Amino acid sequence: MPRIRVLIVDDHVVVRRGLRSMLANAKDVEVIGEASNAIDAIKRITALSPDVLLLDIRMPGMDGIRLLRDLKHRDPDLKVIILTNYAEEQFLLGAFRAGAYGYLLKNVDREDLLDALRTAYRGKRLLSPELMDSALNQLVELGQHQVLDRFGLSEKEIELLKLVAEGASNRQIAERMYWSESTVKRKLSDVFEKLDVSDRIQAVTVAVRHGLI
Repeated sequence: MPRIRVLIVDDHVVVRRGLRSMLANAKDVEVIGEASNAIDAIKRITALSPDVLLLDIRMPGMDGIRLLRDLKHRDPDLKVIILTNYAEEQFLLGAFRAGAYGYLLKNVDREDLLDALRTAYRGKRLLSPELMDSALNQLVELGQHQVLDRFGLSEKEIELLKLVAEGASNRQIAERMYWSESTVKRKLSDVFEKLDVSDRIQAVTVAVRHGLI
């Protein structure tokens, strides 16, 4: 197996030394260099042509996500793994949108890090196990928003559908939603039209089928 040539990009020297130490004895991995900022990283990538980049998000000057976009524009085939302390969803989503092959937290152990490097080198994407729930939640939310956009339903109309599914009468819906009964009838008519149905049972069936409620 050819050795995987790795470049570490992180503004903390302790982190870079720690990663280099973790990877030192791996037979199929070689740390070929380090960089502490975006400008230095671009220079070293050009000079060294690494197979995989271990990239932090928070750095002085250009942050890791912006650097990743720039690098993928220069070389779409470059394999980049984000290695960070940030588990927030916006960073996770931003990294993969920018072209990351992996997203790991810095508490990753040696074997998982090596597996990640090998996986990225083979052109496969990966995600830190601790972040899987967050990623799945984002997918669910994205799917729900796409369905909402497809049918053109508002949050209030979704709430109305949930009450219909519970078997609430027009009067009960009016009390819960602080509407008049005539408003409830009009809102229901609007929902039926958007869902292309003619009654409550059909509306609930379509809503359940598409994960709206």
